[in-house]
Amino acid sequence: MKKFLLIYSLSVCSYSTIAQSANECVRALEEAELAFEQGRLLFILEQTDSRGDKKKFYECLENNGFSVEEEIRARKLLVKAYLFTDNEEEAENKLIDLLDVDKEHQLTAEDPAELYFLYAKFKTEPIFRIAIKGGLNIPSITVLQEFNTFASRETTKDYQSEEVGLRIGFNAEATIEKYIRKGIEAAAGIQYRVLSYGVEGKIIEPDQLTYVAVNRSTMLRFPLLIRYNYRYSALNKEGKRAKLIPYVYIGGSLDWVIDAKYIDTSRSGGVTFTLPDGSTGLTDFNQTANQNVSVFGGIGAKYRLGRAQVNFFTVELRYENSLFNYINPDTRWDNDDLRFGIGHVEDDLTINAFTFSLGFTKSLYVPRKRKEFR
Repeated sequence: MKKFLLIYSLSVCSYSTIAQSANECVRALEEAELAFEQGRLLFILEQTDSRGDKKKFYECLENNGFSVEEEIRARKLLVKAYLFTDNEEEAENKLIDLLDVDKEHQLTAEDPAELYFLYAKFKTEPIFRIAIKGGLNIPSITVLQEFNTFASRETTKDYQSEEVGLRIGFNAEATIEKYIRKGIEAAAGIQYRVLSYGVEGKIIEPDQLTYVAVNRSTMLRFPLLIRYNYRYSALNKEGKRAKLIPYVYIGGSLDWVIDAKYIDTSRSGGVTFTLPDGSTGLTDFNQTANQNVSVFGGIGAKYRLGRAQVNFFTVELRYENSLFNYINPDTRWDNDDLRFGIGHVEDDLTINAFTFSLGFTKSLYVPRKRKEFR
């Protein structure tokens, strides 16, 4: 019991000390702001008191005694104090300190014109952003031309049958993004995508044969896109940047097929047949086009994260449309086990997809002067 009371007493004392220190920092900031309003700028810039001790204002700045909002107020106060004492060089240094804390600091109508002029000399947007995303995809197949093993026998194909089922793949993407202006960004990167689609075929005459063939495609893709962020720099009623930023985007992608294979093939009716392992690879028979081009568009939203509110959690929906035939027409008939054993021949088709992704975006900043002011 005594041990518990001792721990409790120490905790209360520690909390009281922290609270007292925080209150002292608030008082020091308010005292400095009052001095600024009264025109006592040198009082603010003097770092020591009459006894030679460091002022509480500077002690709180150096030892993280301020809250985030209080630190922003304190550093902005120093910028203005140096500006109004005609020390522009030191004002620039203090502005960089401010931007280190509040990466995309927004000036207000109450800020003096001198601060606006100084602020305009600096780049406050990120150098670039790094984004990673991961998610799921659902294929949407467009048949360009249908082909059958037996030209003289009636055959039907269904890419959305119950037997085929809903095929869900996954994708992982990393991009480098560059903010341009007025909410517009450009991005380029790399995506790893695994997508599968299936087809159920029925060969009706003279005896009905039914087969299922499921194709899994693995691609490396290189997307390039332009994004518009709605209300990117908008402020809410409290004068802070909006946390939720909706966006739309369009782009294109260069796609490389690195592997394609049948992961499920079977035939029923007549003699039951399953594709042997040596005949499952489409890439082994060079039956897919090695390269393709896709276009895409999507919508999404960013949610600001972190102390500086410049990193983002993202949610995104995208539709992708492949422009060219996924199948190599010159080798369509080369896999005899598939052609005669299963009874399937690949159609000319494009692989389109709906994707849903979640991601994280990291903003990288280096506050610096614009070239014309260096």
